[in-house]
Amino acid sequence: MAAPPFSLKVVTPDRVFFEGKVTSLQAPGSLGYLGVLKDHAPLVTTLDKGKLSFKDEQGTEKIFKISGGFLEVLSNRVLVLTDQIQPSLGVVA
Repeated sequence: MAAPPFSLKVVTPDRVFFEGKVTSLQAPGSLGYLGVLKDHAPLVTTLDKGKLSFKDEQGTEKIFKISGGFLEVLSNRVLVLTDQIQPSLGVVA
């Protein structure tokens, strides 16, 4: 059974890079990687340079490299603010 979805929005200074429903998210937090699923507790944290990955509703994993930034979780909505994001090597996004 697939995990229930929540909303994810990834924003750079130039554009909204991604906006849609996902079932899980992993992000490079300042104290280590953190995971987010539906009904996660409210959270605001800084992000370090590293791998940002998420699974869409079809179960396809998308992997990107980010330059750091901020992450907010509130009411099944996740907002990622980052200066730069690019596909990770070997991943078609």
